[in-house]
Amino acid sequence: MYEEAGNSNLLMLLNTAVYPFLAAAVITLTGKFSARLSLLGLAAGFLVALSLIHTGLSFPPSKALDFLTISTLLGVAISGLRTLKLGFKTRNAAGFIALAVSFYLLLNPVLQHQSQWLSLSWSVLSAALVLVLFGLQKSTATAQHSHASMASLAVIAAASAPVVSIGGSLLIGQLLGGFAASVAGFVLVQRFVCKASSLNGLLLGSFILAGLLAQAHVLADLPIATMLIAYLAILVNVISNLLMKEDGKISSTIVNLIPQILISGIIAGVSLWSVWPESSLY
Repeated sequence: MYEEAGNSNLLMLLNTAVYPFLAAAVITLTGKFSARLSLLGLAAGFLVALSLIHTGLSFPPSKALDFLTISTLLGVAISGLRTLKLGFKTRNAAGFIALAVSFYLLLNPVLQHQSQWLSLSWSVLSAALVLVLFGLQKSTATAQHSHASMASLAVIAAASAPVVSIGGSLLIGQLLGGFAASVAGFVLVQRFVCKASSLNGLLLGSFILAGLLAQAHVLADLPIATMLIAYLAILVNVISNLLMKEDGKISSTIVNLIPQILISGIIAGVSLWSVWPESSLY
């Protein structure tokens, strides 16, 4: 019995952390040849996690979690579109529409039973929030050296994973862990191998993280305030970007991330206490 439990825990660790990290790291290496290709590493890492953790994944999508595939592909497409010489309004309009479609697809399978207007309202408001926070992070980060902004998404995902797992959905909690591992692989290769900023993955990461937290509320019935506060911890990174500019040194990135880690840890601790079940977990 103990051997089976040990094998199960090892498999969970491999699927949630090791394989997504390796997939993201290996494919991000293509960024040595073309900066645009590195983004595929982040997408691949998360899609590997999704396929291994959500074993019932189907394409075309049939269930709410299946649409995370579409959300990831939309994030890749819009991130690529933003590299073209388009106007500020055009880029933001395209990003807003893609985010709204992403949220609609992720949430409508559940919310449609209440009202289509509710699905549309959720989609529009969520898209606006994500786009605003993405804009704040990107505009305050140092374009040439930034890794803290991208890493902050991994911090939020890693801190939220146990809250979601214990509070309502082990599956979504594992996906948050898989996303955090993918971001780690992407950022480390960008920093140490490609010698480039990881800001190009910020929009795609925002698509995935915000979608997972929204689904944690809708699918797992976690309090909306818990998930919203976790995501709004991004503002800590915005403030850090303003006060402590990254200069290409590892130390500057670590110093920039410390407030994010502390605040996200506190938020996760309070949230974990609020969702902890009254009965024993065993």
